[in-house]
Amino acid sequence: MDMTRILKCNMSTCAYNMNNICHTPGINVGSHAECNTYTHGSSKGGFPEAKGGIGACLASECKFNEQLECRISSINVASHDRHADCETFQTRS
Repeated sequence: MDMTRILKCNMSTCAYNMNNICHTPGINVGSHAECNTYTHGSSKGGFPEAKGGIGACLASECKFNEQLECRISSINVASHDRHADCETFQTRS
């Protein structure tokens, strides 16, 4: 299976964000569906040619999580309570 891609990220204050696209090869999603790779700063990082993906997902209560891997083709990352969250997160039923 291919790595889950980050379709859009609206965290413009993140060092890896350029024009709402994540430019780090892989982020980690934490247990509360937060982007643990979010880095606040005016300095830009990452690689212009990189399109962000999910390296690991610790949100075990998400229905798309299987063995700490995200099993959906793409996600969106958005601001929630002043931090970056996986907007695609859905609780298991």
